[in-house]
Amino acid sequence: MNVTGFIGRLFRYKPYLFFINGLLWCVFHSLPLAMGLGMQWFFDRTATGRVDYMWLAVPLIVIALFRLTRVGTFFVAFYAWVTYMYHIQAILRTNMLAGIMRWPGRNLPASPGEAMSRFRDDVDEVVEYIESWVDFWGRLVFAVVSIIIMANINWKITLVAVLPLVIVTLLNNLSGNRARKYAQVNREATGRITSFIAETFGAVQALKLGQAEENVAARFNLLNEERRQAALRDSLFKQWMKSLNQHVLSICTGLILLMCAAEMKAGHFTVGDFALFTSYLVNIGFSISLFGYMVFQHKRLKVSYDRMRTLFRPGEEDQIMESREIYLYEDPPELKHERRNMNEKFHELEVKHLSYRYGSSANGIHDINFKLKRGQFLVITGRIGSGKSTLVRTLLGLLPKQEGEIVWNGEHVDPATFLMPPRAAYTPQVPRLFSDTLRENIVQGKVGETDQAMEKAIRLAVLDQDIQQLDQGLETPVGPRGVMLSGGQIQRSATARMLMTEADLFIFDDLSSALDVETEQKVWEGLFQENDVTCIAVSHRKAALTKADHIIVMKDGRIEAEGNLVELLESNEEMQLLWQGEQMPVKAG
Repeated sequence: MNVTGFIGRLFRYKPYLFFINGLLWCVFHSLPLAMGLGMQWFFDRTATGRVDYMWLAVPLIVIALFRLTRVGTFFVAFYAWVTYMYHIQAILRTNMLAGIMRWPGRNLPASPGEAMSRFRDDVDEVVEYIESWVDFWGRLVFAVVSIIIMANINWKITLVAVLPLVIVTLLNNLSGNRARKYAQVNREATGRITSFIAETFGAVQALKLGQAEENVAARFNLLNEERRQAALRDSLFKQWMKSLNQHVLSICTGLILLMCAAEMKAGHFTVGDFALFTSYLVNIGFSISLFGYMVFQHKRLKVSYDRMRTLFRPGEEDQIMESREIYLYEDPPELKHERRNMNEKFHELEVKHLSYRYGSSANGIHDINFKLKRGQFLVITGRIGSGKSTLVRTLLGLLPKQEGEIVWNGEHVDPATFLMPPRAAYTPQVPRLFSDTLRENIVQGKVGETDQAMEKAIRLAVLDQDIQQLDQGLETPVGPRGVMLSGGQIQRSATARMLMTEADLFIFDDLSSALDVETEQKVWEGLFQENDVTCIAVSHRKAALTKADHIIVMKDGRIEAEGNLVELLESNEEMQLLWQGEQMPVKAG
């Protein structure tokens, strides 16, 4: 879908709103036609010297009524436009957010700051362009009718009045490539500074520890200067084009007035004609300026359109205008949590020939095969960089598998859309908490009878004593990314959040990374006191390995060995070294 197709889809979205806006603004921009005719009649009657002065008040009253009608029309039309604008903004931003949520692992092609710039600036660019189209119909009606009226009075002067349209359109077409270039550079620079601010706030502790405040400030000033220069060039070029259009119109208007004066001197032009031309020329000038600026906007719009489309997965870009409910006038319905079908209980997960490689390198996982049955505890272990986390993330669809199959209860599934609660739940190695209370981070908006489930999840995550020590307990704000909590508390809060889902399969990516040995031991002991708990855990700790039903030993992205702990300790050197806790060389990837 190109830009023209995108605009067509926008017009077809809520077409009644576009029609109402077009009609109201058409009335608003067309009313000056009647006012110009009234002025012509008034000045012609006045100039004759044979005037009944009581009748002179009639056109003035009519003009005043038209003025009042136009003001009233403006307020009604403005309300209709604001309504339409909010609908356009809502559908674009809602669809972009939905597109982001469909990315595997939310691995966006743009930084969070750049994404925010696309949600804000690029959507506003689209709205500004649609606004021009709303005005277009009224301006077009006014221009066509006024030109017909003026041509009936004097076609030569009218021809000069239309000439600017050709010049302005030519100028804006010639400026299109430069307009796109400046707009794109400005958007990218704004995205970089926004992203840098977000990353800075998220790494305050690291910056303080490294005493990098001055370097951060210098980097911020550099990015801000680049953004300022890009924005200045973009704004200056935009205003220069507007000014150039207006100057062309002003010069042509001056020529028209000179021609009017010559025609009046020759007796071919009346004072009323002059008043009508003067009245119409101003609005024709605005109309021609708008038509020219729309050509300029259309050229710039491709930049915003392409930037918004990159937030969608390949092949899904056209969903930017997918129809959906946007809930502008009422609260959205409560989120319906998918309920487990008791006839579809988890029985077996089978992974066949699963592979994923990072870019063109050999790093990743290769030809992974294993089975997991209900109630089993599978531990994935190996050296740093052996592919443990990559395996888990590919299994869940957070990284797009390049080869292989994932079979759930005998059926092939798409992990990115299938392996989520209530079927599977996941706690990453570095969990993310929201800047909200601890309670909200655990329940994540769930309503209803959650207290009992939350108490159980907190107990199993060994978080109950920590909550008692917090000043506000569960109502304690955790700060951005959980900055008010310790690393272990963040890890266990994320574990409690996962356990709240009561999923069929729990997946832990290195729970031990922020927990001491004793606490991790308590987590595993409590978890496996529950009935039918099925887990996959990435771990090298003995607390997990001793409880495992099956262990997979990873090396260089492949399964080096697998079996139970006793078998592996007897037969596999890699497992023996891991068990003894010897230092392993770190491998990239």
